[in-house]
Amino acid sequence: MTTAKIDLNSLVNSNAPGQWSEEIVWTVFCYIVNQASPLPGLRDVLGDYREIFNSVFLKIKKEHSCCFWRYYREDPLVPLVNPTNIEHLTRLLHAFSNRLYKKKAPQALLDSLFYIMRSHCNINLFYRTQEIDFLFPLHAMGSVIGDGEFGPFIVTTQQCTIGQNRGKYPAIKGGLWMGPGSSILGCSHIGYNVRVAAHAFIIDRDVPDNVVVFGSGTDIKFKENSEDNRSLILDQGY
Repeated sequence: MTTAKIDLNSLVNSNAPGQWSEEIVWTVFCYIVNQASPLPGLRDVLGDYREIFNSVFLKIKKEHSCCFWRYYREDPLVPLVNPTNIEHLTRLLHAFSNRLYKKKAPQALLDSLFYIMRSHCNINLFYRTQEIDFLFPLHAMGSVIGDGEFGPFIVTTQQCTIGQNRGKYPAIKGGLWMGPGSSILGCSHIGYNVRVAAHAFIIDRDVPDNVVVFGSGTDIKFKENSEDNRSLILDQGY
């Protein structure tokens, strides 16, 4: 691997880890996954995929430039990409591993990256799951994001589930915000700009655009969502 020598020990004194160069982010990312891997030698294998990582880094940096929340962007409009931030690491790992999957990278490499996703990020987000534009896993511990169709901008919080029922997976237009403990399962079609209330349970249901969803199963209820969910995080680029 042709990475320039970087003194990792000195980085612990950094006051702006999100503003590290792509070179440093790559080095730290490789260090993290190498330390956490269930198999030795992962760092050496990753060197073959440096260009793919760079494209992921640039994508996430661009998306974070639209996000006004702290830890995602500093004023004046300085996007942050910090691999020591678990939410950033989740985004880097998933986009990277999904692109490696499409490039038919070795199975053991993909499984090792998924192992790190589960053990370090505490989220079940498989490498075969579609790469989601503007995915924000906000302290999404214990969440599961399975297969499905995803439009841009998906926010999950803690203990959310998007998954299958009888082999069918949801189709989500985008602009989705999931409250803690909420679930979307099966052959559900979720409209645009939907807010799913905490602990709401949607299974095999059609949900229209611009609503807040409450309740469970056959007893779900809709209320108008007068806000654009994206505006809760983003202030440009949407």
